[in-house]
Amino acid sequence: MFLPQFVASLAFVSKNPKSSIFSPTPYLKESRIELHQTTKSSHNEIIDSALQDPTFEDLCNNLLKEPQDTISLLTNDGERGIVAKKNIEKDGCILKIPLSSCIRDDQPPSWFEEQKMDDDFNPNHFNPSEWAVRLAASLIDLDLSLSDSKDTPQVLEGRKMWLKMMPDPKLLSASLPIHWKEDILASAKCTALEIANDSAYFARYEAVASLESALKASASFDTINEKGLDINRLCNNALDLVQTRSCRVERIDGVQLSPPLRVIAPIFDFINHGSSNYNGEGSSNAYFGLEGEDDEKSLVVRARREISANDQIYIDYGDSARPTWRCLQSYGFIPNYKTQGQEDELFEGSDECVAEVFYNGGRYEVSTHTIPTDLVEAAYAAYLEEEKGAEAFGANESDENEPGNIFPPEVALRLAKRISDAAFDLVIEHPESDSKKNDEVISFDEDTIAAELAKALRWSQHKVLLACAVGLRDYAAQESQ
Repeated sequence: MFLPQFVASLAFVSKNPKSSIFSPTPYLKESRIELHQTTKSSHNEIIDSALQDPTFEDLCNNLLKEPQDTISLLTNDGERGIVAKKNIEKDGCILKIPLSSCIRDDQPPSWFEEQKMDDDFNPNHFNPSEWAVRLAASLIDLDLSLSDSKDTPQVLEGRKMWLKMMPDPKLLSASLPIHWKEDILASAKCTALEIANDSAYFARYEAVASLESALKASASFDTINEKGLDINRLCNNALDLVQTRSCRVERIDGVQLSPPLRVIAPIFDFINHGSSNYNGEGSSNAYFGLEGEDDEKSLVVRARREISANDQIYIDYGDSARPTWRCLQSYGFIPNYKTQGQEDELFEGSDECVAEVFYNGGRYEVSTHTIPTDLVEAAYAAYLEEEKGAEAFGANESDENEPGNIFPPEVALRLAKRISDAAFDLVIEHPESDSKKNDEVISFDEDTIAAELAKALRWSQHKVLLACAVGLRDYAAQESQ
């Protein structure tokens, strides 16, 4: 047992740790796709089998200034990602995308800018995610060709090609909890996810309202009406893509002379997520940032370590992808984070797998190897009151010179039992079991996909709680020797 420097939790190490975004292209729905495990697939996209390397090569030819011979598009077994075509040395360039090929939040279409100027004079108008609305407006403008583009024909063609490679909007929305029905969200049994979803709902409402207002005030609104498009669905589809594919870019050298830029970078957005908190299979092996000056600025992806040919490229999506429930909330998938063992280095910020547990009316988050100090204190107080009486508890608190061990084996076992109970409250059939019953191609509706993801989150939380309980019992056994 040791106390980390930030004294936020007690850590223990077990001796034996265990198409178009609005006119969807048909997508192949495969029963073998594992919604719960995404070490090799971050967006859980179900890919049209027709989208193969030739299309990807055309995409690169249109959007990249330099010849691209280092990466290829992975479309295998329902997964999509970027793989290395050859060995890449540490800090070597993997991908270089000119900013002129990206969709930027500082270059919204004119029809949106006109509406924004009117909103600036409205004292009741405020949207903290205005950058996301600007990007969504640019996506809608690109898809419907609402205004004359300032891009070169080659870049415009490349962007249109990229847009057709996006996932089916219905499948994408089904993977995002913000669109889930209340009963499906509740079935995930994750309070943190429900709270975050409530907050995101109101932000999304404001964003959709801003987009709808701008579209209805634009000169192209009649054209949109003629196409019979659902404006609300149109805006939500665009915002879903922004939520799952945009990123904030800063200079790699650390020099920041202007506010961070938010972009959607075609090709770059196919790179899947891997944690940078550990090394090993599925961990982050690349990093990215801005390089160059003025018109030559590019989003550059470089190798974090040596990468072998045919290895998949992974970048760390950042705090929005950890812990597990937040990754689901942000991107619509459950990451398969590594569980650290006895010989792994434990460091601040490494708790990517956490699960909630309630104890004596309080809610706490535990990981596979740490528990909050206030949870230990609550369990210790309950132990003293039950085993030694309230007087002993008061006497122990008043003795400043000998505070005593607040984490004796008895308390560890008490917590292990409570955490085990919480884990078994989440017990469900393993998510793999249904998909292995047959290999036939089946059709998933939105509610089924959402329910499977909720089930996968419960399974993930179950494994964390179970590992935590096992570690606590091992710790108690060691302390009792």
